[in-house]
Amino acid sequence: METPRARTGRWILGSVVFVAAASMLFEAAGQSLPLPRPRATAAAGVAQAYQPVSIEDSGVKSALQVALSDQKSNNRAAVKLLSVLASERQVSTGENYRLCLSLDRRGHTDTARVVVRHSLKNKWSVTLWAWGACGK
Repeated sequence: METPRARTGRWILGSVVFVAAASMLFEAAGQSLPLPRPRATAAAGVAQAYQPVSIEDSGVKSALQVALSDQKSNNRAAVKLLSVLASERQVSTGENYRLCLSLDRRGHTDTARVVVRHSLKNKWSVTLWAWGACGK
């Protein structure tokens, strides 16, 4: 049979553990949330949002030539450019050009969303070519 002193000791020990656990929980809940971090800029190496840019821009013209050349080298039949529907630039470490193109593809008119990367080392590369993806 358990003595009253042992029961009292367990009750005290249980109370101390409960109070300690509750104190830790309330302490954690009472701490303030971290402040939101300021938005990074291109100088910090983080990409900004795409911004519209004129199709007369020299970077857009270069990106267009890279995209059409890449498409020609990857496929047997070249596509024929009908028009540039939209052009945008994103500044990051280098630049990304996002173009929406209207093309003649095997006798049918189609659109393509194209992203061309221009690195800081002056290297151009097509990172995306998605048929029918304009406006999405």
